[in-house]
Amino acid sequence: MNGQVYNPYFIFWSRIISTLIWPFYFFCNLYRKSYSLNDENINAILICQYHRIGDVLLIAPVLRSLKIRYPQAHLTLLCCQDAEILARDLELADEVIGIEIPWTNWDWSLFKWLKVRSIARNFRKQNIDIAIDFKGDLRNSWFLWHVQPKMSLGYTDTGGSFFYTHPKPFPAGVHQTERSLQLISHLGCDSKMMDEKKSIYHDQGFIVFHTGGTDPKRSWPEKKWVELAESLSRDHKIAIVKTPETGPVIRRMKERKLRVEIFEGDLIAFKHWLKNQKMLIGIDSMPGHLAAYLGIPVISIFGSQDHNLTCPLGKWTTIIHPDIPCHHQRDHWRLCAKCMASIDGEKVSSAVVDLISRVKNRQ
Repeated sequence: MNGQVYNPYFIFWSRIISTLIWPFYFFCNLYRKSYSLNDENINAILICQYHRIGDVLLIAPVLRSLKIRYPQAHLTLLCCQDAEILARDLELADEVIGIEIPWTNWDWSLFKWLKVRSIARNFRKQNIDIAIDFKGDLRNSWFLWHVQPKMSLGYTDTGGSFFYTHPKPFPAGVHQTERSLQLISHLGCDSKMMDEKKSIYHDQGFIVFHTGGTDPKRSWPEKKWVELAESLSRDHKIAIVKTPETGPVIRRMKERKLRVEIFEGDLIAFKHWLKNQKMLIGIDSMPGHLAAYLGIPVISIFGSQDHNLTCPLGKWTTIIHPDIPCHHQRDHWRLCAKCMASIDGEKVSSAVVDLISRVKNRQ
């Protein structure tokens, strides 16, 4: 498993760019006003987490901790547009703003980058006291610098320490949520995970399959989903979430005449439906994090990527991964379709039985 968050190639070039642009921003920082803040005059906090929906769910404990530490502050969450409606529904912050950031989609349009810089500068009107970014990405740091908060906090794995008033070294090999909690601990926030949400088990609900993901290299083979449905449907009710990627799997299940419920709806409808189900089985993607957030038992299937960095967090969570490290030839520095294909359906089926037993016995 690869325990790195970023591609080493990306880190190398980011640090070179950081070194090249350092003199310009060092000069600009000489003319920026410095502030002395205390708890009483912190009224506006900006949190930037605009990569994917799952990333937003992973910082939910961080947002709670910040609100406890600064109850009087207006907490603004800047997230991707796909996460906006869910973040509002879950009331993760006082204000949620959805934004499309070009580099999260590998878009190098100069016009879009300038537009994003303009958006960052518009936040200056809000007189932000503290701005925080958790990714350790040079481009995110550049965005935050243009906000001009009184205090800025972020990691510098890819360089750009000059973009922050309080840069911090990137902690390697740490789960994404814990990494974020460590960052806000420098503000005096509690860095420990809050009490876990009460687990929910609905024995009459469905075992939900969510087979889709943004990258096919994360996917488990269609044939294995069908075989798993056939095996589990003898003792459990099975449902599958319909997404653009799940059409072939659903067709194969229908051809096998499997009794499978099909859920179709938007993200909020999915959330309300999911909280009444027995369990979710999915790949390394958002639905696993949502189920864990709701307190639903989760089985999450990982390939070559290090599950210790991004797995769903919850008492009733089981992670399935290959038994041996990846030695395949692959075209991605972290993901491997062959590793996903190596995971046997019986292993997942056995994990379902074990997890249900644990939940029923509350162990």
